[in-house]
This record gives sequence, structure tokens and C-alpha cells, in this order.
Amino acid sequence: MRRNVLTKLLLTSLSFLVPLLHTFAQQLVAPAWPLAVKNPFVNAWFRAGAGALPFNEVFPEVWNLLESTATDSSLGWFCGVLVDGQSYRLQGGGPGTASTQVSVQITPTQTSVLHQVGPLEVTMNFVSPIAATDLTRQSLPFVYLTFTASSMDGAPHSLQVYTDISAEWIIGDNSIPADTADEPAQNNFVILQALQQTAMPFVVINERAQDASAILATANGNGVRYGVGSDVRARGMNATTPALSNTVESDITSHALDNPWDTWGFTVDLRNITDMTTPFVTAIGVIRDPSIQFAQLSGNVENRSSYYQMNFSTPLDIVSFFLNDFDNSMNMSTQLDTQVINDATNISQSYADLLSLVARQAMGAIEITLSKNSDGSFNSSDVMAFMRDMGDIGGGYINAVDVLYAAFPVYLHLNPDLGGHLLRPLLVAQDNSKYSQPYATRGLGQNFPNATAENVAHNFGIEESGNMIIMLLAHLQATGDGSLVKQHYSLIKGWADYLVQFSMNPGFQCVQTSPSDGISSVNQTNLALKGIIGLGAMAKISDFVGNGDDASLYNNAASSYIDSWKTLSISSDKTHLLTSFAPDSSESAGLIYNLYADKLLQLGLVPQSVYDLQTSYYHSQIPSSKFGIPLDSSNPTVARADWMMFAAAASGDDNILSSMISLVHSYTFTPSTNVPLSPLYDPTTGNSVSGINRSVRGIISPRSFTN
Repeated sequence: MRRNVLTKLLLTSLSFLVPLLHTFAQQLVAPAWPLAVKNPFVNAWFRAGAGALPFNEVFPEVWNLLESTATDSSLGWFCGVLVDGQSYRLQGGGPGTASTQVSVQITPTQTSVLHQVGPLEVTMNFVSPIAATDLTRQSLPFVYLTFTASSMDGAPHSLQVYTDISAEWIIGDNSIPADTADEPAQNNFVILQALQQTAMPFVVINERAQDASAILATANGNGVRYGVGSDVRARGMNATTPALSNTVESDITSHALDNPWDTWGFTVDLRNITDMTTPFVTAIGVIRDPSIQFAQLSGNVENRSSYYQMNFSTPLDIVSFFLNDFDNSMNMSTQLDTQVINDATNISQSYADLLSLVARQAMGAIEITLSKNSDGSFNSSDVMAFMRDMGDIGGGYINAVDVLYAAFPVYLHLNPDLGGHLLRPLLVAQDNSKYSQPYATRGLGQNFPNATAENVAHNFGIEESGNMIIMLLAHLQATGDGSLVKQHYSLIKGWADYLVQFSMNPGFQCVQTSPSDGISSVNQTNLALKGIIGLGAMAKISDFVGNGDDASLYNNAASSYIDSWKTLSISSDKTHLLTSFAPDSSESAGLIYNLYADKLLQLGLVPQSVYDLQTSYYHSQIPSSKFGIPLDSSNPTVARADWMMFAAAASGDDNILSSMISLVHSYTFTPSTNVPLSPLYDPTTGNSVSGINRSVRGIISPRSFTN
């Protein structure tokens, strides 16, 4: 029964997806399309929102897309076809006649773009597989791009496909030269590899890792030709010049990246096509090893490898596995798409629209890693996952605790073990005699992929300690695995003791100094509630480890505090909960989103009368809301999609859920920008505020708490 509850929670935090075979181009406008979204450095998007140029005129861009006037945000990735000798451009700027884009379809794992090119229809399908329970497949930093075609007049037509990448995938400064692998053709595969001329370990420039290599690959065979150099795209797209000659230019390393532009590309002659049902498959990815540098307070610095590295020795091994695994990956991707879309549609069509747009966004924020033993072998039992705070709302921290809290239901659903892998480095970093703060850290440094344990005072003690304890119990309930809470019990108990001392008097904790950040009041109702729920969760953890005295202490504290909290937080007219119980906040109101944790953990701490009161308030606000309900009525220009959906789920009211989904749907598909979705926005205008591409996706169905 508990597993069934958690199984429904993916639909909570995957937050913004689109139904299987839903045609965006004809019905909805998404702010950005996910194309290659697998990890923080394989994160390519197409600007599709306000003022967007056509797909076949611009190149994909790195995940944050920077500003519209910024440089060095493009990722060289071009695709075109030759149909009966006529060249057509499908993706990116360059040679060929622009195709006619017919439609785009987005599911949790796939973005399919249908083009008309002369007498053929050609479909490009971008697939970023999600395989959360298979850590090898999930950690592989590769995506598929496939091509299929069909004749519109029933007659056969010749078709050649051309595609290429540039070294922009791995070099963030166009003045730096690139390098290339010397032997692209290896056995049954063509593997084009753009390299760093001088690698800089764990350095990031313009969101590109400077210690990586970019790979474009396909199966070898008759009709496949490759080239590396400055004229490859022109030759590959021109039927009147010789075909690519399987050569690599020798002067790539002698000039800046952009003078001239070199490309790594290949063509495949698919001959005469009437109805091409078997796709032509390519693989695109960025490989690095090691992938994370984990520095602990003890001074120990550990270079950690992506999980998949345990199973492969060379780029050829990696690419050959990935390409040979295509059928299996597509089956898994289609099954996941169908499951998520069907479950979401049972709630609402708007919910299904929302749920396909960012599944890849949530999963593409993490690196799953292993350490090595002293003999160089991999330690398969030492799994740690590291999440990048893509949108910097959580301060840009690695494994930012508040970001992880908001995204946690995704991992509980897809694979609750992932939640443990993400919590573990945070626990290891703090369970050290050099860590002297009485509360939980905010994260592991702000310089991804350098994860650094910090012993730093901050103003989020209740927030982060409550978050950690809540997530630890959620992971324990979902998996039955108590190893984390047993091993780190003393550390966790210290956080609970801090909550006993400060939860009912949060003071200036979490007060935002900037109006655009959210709540700026002292003694925040949400914050106190999180501390109380954290204590209730700690009582369950203590009981699990067999410490009855602690369980009784924390349970009594939580029960006593919730009574006091209820008295302080209910407005004087008994119509809603206050966002602050400071003396000058008697008229405050807003989202009390931390009620969700009480429902998630099934603690039953908060009386039903409190839920009913707040649900009534939401009903009163929705008719006058255009895009959302503000976090705090004193700041009507700041809303958060994730917290709004947490609040909706906690209400237990289907009408509230449906209405809030509709508000977030309106914000999402009336885009004011063309960047990956941000949870922080102005609910009066629908304008994004900050948090581009953040992995926090908190759409939770109240049905998660039934059955």
C-alpha cells in the first residue's frame, strides 16, 4: 500500500509535461523544447517561446540559454537532408532550403519534430532515455536523434541525411582551439570525437565542462561517409560536390574554435524511400572522467566517476553499447511515456500537458557516481548522486537541500533509491567532527562539478534541517532501507534538537531581502510548520532505530508545538492561515505549502480543520488569479509553481487541484520568454522571475494520499 502511494508521486514533482502525441505547434506554445537533456553538460534546448526564430534557422543552446543578446550560448548541431538531389535544412542555420515544419510532439522522454521537405515528410525524434532504476543506463551521458521518412505522393524518392556537431559542446570560449580523434571509423561504428586541446579538470566555462569530449556516432555501413573540418557541412549538404571523403583535416588544432568553424559530421545515403519505418539512429553525448570532485572537511579530496564508467573501458565500448541498446531504450522510454501520460490524464488534460515538458529537466540535473578502491577498481557499493541547482534559486549549491526537497517526489516515484544516493553525500559531508553548525548545511558548494563540504553559518537552519529529516523519513518509508538514518543518527538527532529549540520562534530565518525572492516577513508560518513536521518525522526515525526515549521526546514536542502553531497561525477572522505570526502580520495570507509534508509522510499532525480552512482560502483567491496565487499576499508579484502545487495537493480538494493546475498551465503555455521553465514567476503577468531549468518540479496530486 505504501509503495502504491509513492508510485503516484512522480506525477507530483515531474511538474510540467505534455501528452503522448500532443501537437504543440498547433495547440500550445512551450517556452523551450528539450532536445538533448541527460545531465548538466548534456543539456541542449531550442528556444520556442516568445519571439522565437524557426527551428530550422537557429542552433540549439545550452540549458540556461543566457540572454537573447549573449554570445557563446549556441551549441553547433546541424541537421539537413537531400531529397532527389535538393538540399533542405531541418535544424540550425546553414546551407539548404528551409524545411516546412509541420508539428512538434513532446512526451516525458521524447521530442519529435515533423518536417515537410519536397515530396517527403521527415521526422526527427530526440530521445533522452529515462531509466532511473538502471544506474548504468541512467548515467550514460548520451541521447538519440533518429530520422524516419515517408513519401507524400506514394512514389519513391532518394534521401540522404546529413548531421554534424561543433566543439561548442565542450568548449565555452570560442578563442580556444579544439582537437579531434584520429580514427573516426572503428569496426561497426563511426565515432566522431571533438576533444579539448588542453583539458582543464573540473573547470566550467559558459556551462561547458572543459575536461570533456563530445561524440557524434552512428552505425557504420554502406552509404555512411564522414568528415571533420571547415567545409564538411557545405560538402555534406551539396549534391553537386563529391561526397564526404572519410577524412580529418590536419589544421583543426592551429586556430581558434570560430576561425574557421570546424564541424564533425557524416552523411548516410538511404537511397529510395517510400515508407521508412526503421529509423536511422545517431548518438550524441559528452563524456568526462572523473565527473565529480568531492572535497570533505577532513581535507580528503575524492575524484568520482560516473556510474556507467564501471562497465566500459573506451569510447567505442560506450557508444557501441548505447547504439546497440536503441530498441531496448525506445521500449523503456515509450512505456514510461505511456504510464506518465495515462496517469496524468486521469487527473486532467492540463496536467498531462504540464507533465511532459520537464521530466527530462528533473532527471537531467543529476550525476550518479562511484568512487574507486586503492587498486583503481570501482567500489560498486559507494554510490553517490550529485544534483546541480540549474536555476540557482537554491543559491547555486550542489545538492541544494531546498531544491532537493522540492524535487524529491520525482525520485521517490522513479526510483526511491535515487533519493538516498542524493542524500548520502550531504550526510557524509556533515558527519565530521569539523562540522560545527547545529543545523543542516545548504548544500555542497556552489561550483559544480566541485562538490565541497562547507562548515558555514547561514540563515536557513530550520528550513534545511526540517527538509533533511523529512526527506530521510520519506526515503526510509519508500525503501525500507534504514542504513542512512542508522549510520548518521547522531547527526540527524542534532538537527532535531535544533528544531526543538527554534521551530516555534523562527525570527528572521529565511527572510528574503529582495522583493522578487518571495516572503520577507519574520516568524513565517510555513517555516515553523516545517520544523514541527521535521520533529514528527524524527519521532518516526527514532522509533525505527529502536530509540523509544527520543521518539517520545520528539513526538511530544511536535504534538505540543502544532497546538501552539494552530493558535498563532489562524487569522483573527478565522478565514485563513497567516503567512507570518509576527504582530504586524495579522492580515497576511498566502500559500501554506509545507502542509504537503504532513500528507506525504502520513503523520497526521495537522488537524483536518486546518486543511479545510486553508482550502476555503484558496477557493476565494482562484477567481481573481490570472496565473497563480502569490506566496504572500503582501507581495502579489511573486508566485512559485512548485509550492503552489504542493499547496494544492495538501488541500485534498479536486477542484483546487484542477484550478491550480490550470493556473500553472496558463503560465507555462503563455510564455513571456523562450527558456526552460522557471518555477518562480509573477502571477499577475506570467513573466518568469528566476530559476531557469530548475529541477524542482512539485506538481502533486491529492490522489497520492489515497488507496
